[in-house]
Amino acid sequence: MISFSPQSAIGRLLLLRTIAILIQLLLVLASAFWFDKSIELLPVLIVIAFESCFQLFSVLAYRKTSEAAPSGMMLQLLADVIFMTILLSLSGGASNAFVSMLIIPIVIAAVTLPSQFVLIISLSSLIAYGYLFATMGGNHMHHMDMELHFKGMWANFVLSVFIVVMVVMAMAKQLRTKEQSLAKVREKQLKNEQLIALGSAAAQATHQLATPLGNINLLFEELKEDYPEHPALEDMGKAINICKEQLELFRAQTERFKSSDSFGVQSTASILEELETLMALQFPEQNLTMDDVADADVSDDPMLIPALLNVLSNAAQANNKTNSKEIIIKSKIEKGTWVLSITDHGPGIDPKKMERLGHTIVKSESGLGMALVLSHASIERLKGAIQLENQYQYGAKTTISLPIKENKL
Repeated sequence: MISFSPQSAIGRLLLLRTIAILIQLLLVLASAFWFDKSIELLPVLIVIAFESCFQLFSVLAYRKTSEAAPSGMMLQLLADVIFMTILLSLSGGASNAFVSMLIIPIVIAAVTLPSQFVLIISLSSLIAYGYLFATMGGNHMHHMDMELHFKGMWANFVLSVFIVVMVVMAMAKQLRTKEQSLAKVREKQLKNEQLIALGSAAAQATHQLATPLGNINLLFEELKEDYPEHPALEDMGKAINICKEQLELFRAQTERFKSSDSFGVQSTASILEELETLMALQFPEQNLTMDDVADADVSDDPMLIPALLNVLSNAAQANNKTNSKEIIIKSKIEKGTWVLSITDHGPGIDPKKMERLGHTIVKSESGLGMALVLSHASIERLKGAIQLENQYQYGAKTTISLPIKENKL
């Protein structure tokens, strides 16, 4: 069973070589028996036989791989240059009409291989042509004063190699750049579709929770009247108030998105103050230690506070795993950017999941990492960035950078 596809680079090369071997065999037989050319048939057939064996060996060697490595492709092309050079040397050398076929491995290399491998293939083809030109017999050189013609052919081949290497390599690089750009666009589009689906699900869940929460609040009020001294009522009241605040916050953010497409600015000091208040409501056992607090203005986007709160919530949950109570927050200004770092004292982040966190949904014991995905999307929409890293003495450190905006008021 062969794994490589005919559309892959190695698949196309092996297919092209198979066709070339058949054409070589037909041309040699035609030259020997129909065109009455003085060609040493047996040595040429032996070379074609060796080339066929090499082709069979190559197919067997790559049958279990979907694509060849650049070094492997280079060796395959070098083998083609060697076989063509031997066949041409046995059939007229540089005077052979098919000597320009030495440029084909260069074209293939320019499209499929990095520049350093292309230069190796180009140099080998130039050396091969030079060898054929140098070993060409005197009868060819002086027959009808063809020396100048063959020198012109050599110069034309060198110029053709130079043009192919410069032009085809540039076009191949441009195509690869476009493919990478398209891949990034497709990835971003898929991520946006996932975020839209999550947003729709969140809106639907919020709408459906409003009525049950109202009923629970009524039952809570009745219980409070019947059992005013019950110790659990205080905790129930706090939980219900948090749910109501979150629903109101979601409604307020939705209304802000409906009312305006552009937002003003807000100070980083007010952002940190609001985050401190929200964390005191949701995680009262956690202590926020703020160092190097710098004040600046950033976008007044309604999703900024929830995005930062998600990061702080993850830090608090990480602290709970190690029974830690401190979250260190540092705020500073660097080159027109607000840099906010949040460090917890948790167990840290699994290095295998580090690169995927925030970009894709990653399943773990504490959830799917969905909150971090939403935070990444919100920060990137504001032309910011989030970086995750593990600390030597602490747990994980999340660094958030946002561009500073000028207050035009």
